Amino acid sequence: MTTRRILVALIALLSVGVLIGGTAVAGLAYWRLTAQPQGAGLLVVDAEQRLRLLSEDGEDRMLADDLSGEPFRYPAPAPDGERIAYISQDDEGFALSSLHLRTSKRTELYRSSESPPLYATWSPDGRTISFISNRSEGGFNIHTVAADGSAESSLIGSTPGSSYFAWQPDSSALLLHTGGSSFQNGKVSVYAPGSANPSSELSDPGFFNAPAWSVDGSGFFYVAQPPVEGAMSADKVESVLTRVSASGAAPQVVAREPLAAMIFSRSPASDEIAYITVGPDGFGALKLVGPDNGEPQLLSRPNEAIPAFFWSPDGSQLAYLTFEAQQNSPPQLTWHVVSRAGGAVRDLASFTPSDAFTSIIGFFDAYALSLDLWSPDGRQLVYGTDEGVYSVDVASGNATRRGDGILAMWAKVR
Repeated sequence: MTTRRILVALIALLSVGVLIGGTAVAGLAYWRLTAQPQGAGLLVVDAEQRLRLLSEDGEDRMLADDLSGEPFRYPAPAPDGERIAYISQDDEGFALSSLHLRTSKRTELYRSSESPPLYATWSPDGRTISFISNRSEGGFNIHTVAADGSAESSLIGSTPGSSYFAWQPDSSALLLHTGGSSFQNGKVSVYAPGSANPSSELSDPGFFNAPAWSVDGSGFFYVAQPPVEGAMSADKVESVLTRVSASGAAPQVVAREPLAAMIFSRSPASDEIAYITVGPDGFGALKLVGPDNGEPQLLSRPNEAIPAFFWSPDGSQLAYLTFEAQQNSPPQLTWHVVSRAGGAVRDLASFTPSDAFTSIIGFFDAYALSLDLWSPDGRQLVYGTDEGVYSVDVASGNATRRGDGILAMWAKVR
């Protein structure tokens, strides 16, 4: 593969968008628990555009029957466990609403037929929802809206390319990665909710998707691309995982990966970063690096190609997926679990994913900020297939069909 083709492949992998009309372009896409823990339920999306709640007592309750069936318009549970943000679709267009689980009260927050919403994420305090919308001329708009419907949505900005965001832990700022890499004039910016102007901005992003705040909110992580002199070429691509401090201290280099994109996710309990690479040979292994800037630790088996991984709620384990090509049929995915301290990898269930689950996997680092595939007690993982939604017990490896559906996620139901 020539250096030009390598660079084009990397750009294609990390430059992704959703087109009006339901066509998805996903750089990381493919073919298309026993006992339920107390205080948790499963939100299920089915093929009939319905949103259902499977509660711990076995009740299967309809929440909405007008769910959008288009990719990337998936529901997002609120941090308080009482509300769901979801996107509906009718003859008048698309709407983003907040749905109260106990009362079934629905509050419409945003509606548009020309700029339909997708990918919604709650602020940690549950007061604000950030979301993006498709622009009719291409690209995305970035919005925030009061979760109680008390004010109209605010347009933060627009970008012709990709858009990812992460909320500061105290909900005081939104971290954005827009436009792709620095080769494409991408940016990493910090905005206060409702502000149209960034408080800080970096113009050197590398090939990555979602940024992340530090666990205490005193800084953030992103992937930088070192300056390139002369003509752009693939041999100059380098992913530098970098921590930026809000105090103004010099940026700290956490890890480097040459000639590869870096897709990362911060532990929910610390500033440890897990990441995979995407390079000329495809997906790489799962690695972990600590805040002390030590050498990255290999967590997965050396030759495994990993398209996605997810931290357990307490940060003690990581679940990751591998895939196996099947002749004349979609590939199978397999769940694996490994301790963040390393050690033996445990193999769990294998399955053929639904299109909806494949869409989640293609942008796992972003969706890890808006929904949970791990149960709140860290005992189960949930996933979607064309034959229904399943959960797998992490300790025993036993998989259980939970019901009809194409996608499921955990909600901390009160």
